[in-house]
Amino acid sequence: MLTWPRTVRVFAYTQPTDMRRSFDRLGSMVQQVLHQDPFSGHLFVFVNRFGDRMKILFWDRSGYALFYKRLEQGVFHLPTWPA
Repeated sequence: MLTWPRTVRVFAYTQPTDMRRSFDRLGSMVQQVLHQDPFSGHLFVFVNRFGDRMKILFWDRSGYALFYKRLEQGVFHLPTWPA
């Protein structure tokens, strides 16, 4: 089980994301689309078109960490907010 400090926030990009994107391209999306600092230590969540794969980008003071999860069954459900 992973634990995070209370100061860590989670930002979810709810549009489908190309899972071939690397650390740098996801970091660029954090800046350009989410308007956040990818070096902030917060978690940035991205899901693919089918909802069965998720990447979480995280800066840990020494470099990027990328968590990747592929579901064998089912899909991830991200929250949606009114536009």
